[in-house]
Amino acid sequence: MDVEDIARAAQLASALEVSGYPKPGNVHRTADLKGMTFEHFIASSIAIGPVLLDVAKKGFRVGKGEIKSADIGVGGTIKSAIGNTMKWQRDGNTNLGIVLLLMPIAAAAGITLGKEGKIQMKKLRANLSCVLKSTTPEDALNVYDAILIANPEGLGKVDELDLKNEASRKRIKEEQISLYEIMNMSSGWDNISREWVTDMQITFEFGYPLVKKLYGKTKNMNTTTVQSFLEILSKYPDTYVQRIHGKKIAEKVSKKAKAIIKEGGLSTKTGRVLITELDEELREKTINPGTTADLISSSLMLAILDGLRP
Repeated sequence: MDVEDIARAAQLASALEVSGYPKPGNVHRTADLKGMTFEHFIASSIAIGPVLLDVAKKGFRVGKGEIKSADIGVGGTIKSAIGNTMKWQRDGNTNLGIVLLLMPIAAAAGITLGKEGKIQMKKLRANLSCVLKSTTPEDALNVYDAILIANPEGLGKVDELDLKNEASRKRIKEEQISLYEIMNMSSGWDNISREWVTDMQITFEFGYPLVKKLYGKTKNMNTTTVQSFLEILSKYPDTYVQRIHGKKIAEKVSKKAKAIIKEGGLSTKTGRVLITELDEELREKTINPGTTADLISSSLMLAILDGLRP
């Protein structure tokens, strides 16, 4: 494996995630959402490739002792990736959550490759922890820019360090507040932020092992993607859904996913019927478990780095 393979692994993970069908409430290869198409997401997975390669190369240099983790500039790479996404498709926000997860993983994979000459999950996670915790105020400001460029739904207004408030930027600079610290502030209500401050616990401890297990059992990429999506959704209520529709709705969606898993999911006729019904229901109500899809991308990336091939 080389640094180019790290970037390809992230791009492939992003493309495989959106290809999984039918992922209830999400864009997939047989269904679009209003103003958001499958093609937008495929274009986005390709558009972020050059930035992924750049961050992997910087990580590799860290691994070789040429630069420090803080010099990677993870926030800047996130901003660049979102800029590239906007350049190559016309939908808007297709991959902010994915980029927030995959960029630091790519950096950590580069470090691991530089140090060890290969990718090992335990060491990858240790290096990821260093990447996340060494972020700077400049990283924070760049991610604020990235979020404003992507303009995702459901941001709302927060009491502390609201990204739409210019005073927040001033405070970040004056008090030298890192991106990691800001993620910690939002980790109670956002699973992407929670991943940042737990060394990506859901991704490493649940999603990645699940993907490996399911693919080993089924040898079917689509079944693996959809089943993994349902299992993560059943265990972790989607925080994007919660921000848009409320906690009760998010928990209700998770309960339905759990019931589908109990019926066998894609492996049984009853499960397939229930998946289709849930997909149609969520689309009708414009309920989109987008954070769960992001977590599938990061889980797939780890599995691909660990040797999985569709």
